[in-house]
Amino acid sequence: MCPDRTDADGPRRRSVLRASLAAAMAGSTAGCVSLFDAGETESDADVDGGEAVAEGVPIDSGAFASLRDGDVVALAVGTGSGAFDPETTDTPVQDALDAVGSVGGGRVYLPPTTVTEAGPIRPHSNTALYGFGMNVSVVHVRSPGTDGVRFDRDESVQRVALDGFELRGPGVRKDTGVAVHYVDATADPANDPADVHVGRLYCRQWGNSVLRVDEGVGPFQCRYDFLRADDCDAGAAGALLDWRSDYGPANHFGTVVAYPNARASGAATTILRQAGGELAFEDVTVGGTAGALVESTAGRLRLGRAHWEPEGQPTTPDALVRLAGSGVTHVGDVVVDAGTVPHVYELARGFGNKHLVPPGPTRGTVTGDVVRVTGAGASGSRSWYYGTRDDVTVSLGVPNEGRLRVLGSAGDGVA
Repeated sequence: MCPDRTDADGPRRRSVLRASLAAAMAGSTAGCVSLFDAGETESDADVDGGEAVAEGVPIDSGAFASLRDGDVVALAVGTGSGAFDPETTDTPVQDALDAVGSVGGGRVYLPPTTVTEAGPIRPHSNTALYGFGMNVSVVHVRSPGTDGVRFDRDESVQRVALDGFELRGPGVRKDTGVAVHYVDATADPANDPADVHVGRLYCRQWGNSVLRVDEGVGPFQCRYDFLRADDCDAGAAGALLDWRSDYGPANHFGTVVAYPNARASGAATTILRQAGGELAFEDVTVGGTAGALVESTAGRLRLGRAHWEPEGQPTTPDALVRLAGSGVTHVGDVVVDAGTVPHVYELARGFGNKHLVPPGPTRGTVTGDVVRVTGAGASGSRSWYYGTRDDVTVSLGVPNEGRLRVLGSAGDGVA
């Protein structure tokens, strides 16, 4: 059981947070896991992998009171609950994760308020961090140069869940780390992070990448259902989503929403840079000072739909989707809904196995041809563009070896 707080400010603070807690529960905030669900949920299944992981364990009255008071609450099967007061420790979230990690796993719940954390937060296997919603529970990492969530343990970290909270950095004009950072910490790829499930995560005020995978580490079987980044500036970094590793299989992104700014760098922010791995995106929507959507030099990529609607263009990319390498790539739809760009696609030297769909009618402006080919394709490979020959320009000196096939109206009309 978690006793009520007895500090002098307790009654007033409890009153404010009690109202916040009630509103959060009554509002059924998206991305929030019910604290009183006695049955197994989808999130339970995602983190279940050891006997110590709670499956719908109800929060007792003491734990609820601690959340009301602004404490971080840890739950583990067979050990009850524990509360960590942000006013008495600089690392309440990490302390709670360490507590459940020490008994094999469990859940950590954030209160419906802002919790300050020194950072970085380093999850253990079979642990989950839940909030009451992306605009309700906030973890504020204020330390300069510090990552938000960092995967850097030398042992394998698997079955981790992050859901329903805002991860706030120290500010775009400050020296910030990366919001979610995978670091090369082990020589054995079998020990790379796996089965990380991000439900709904809101990243704000980071002057760096929101997600970065370093060279030498390959997260696999990870899922990001809803990832939003506002008021972030990665114009001086590689990209907002920066996959620097040459491997990492079966990683899935549902919806990615990004509205970066250029207050610190003065440059547009590239959304995704990929040097390898297997990445699938269902829907990407960007505005603000977004620059290129994709710069991929290797790996496999599937992009279902991308909506590009910049509100300001401090710099203009040569193309929205720039592809090289022979990894299989499918781009289903690119919507240019605002702004100006010379080309939608650029195929650079060594491209191969690309499948590109022409953009539909848009409100933005494409000043040149839809597809620009700047280098010869990879030997022995083919790529396909499902538009017309008039949409494509080939740079001077690039030989016609038939490696990009423009399909136009090819095929037999049957209906």
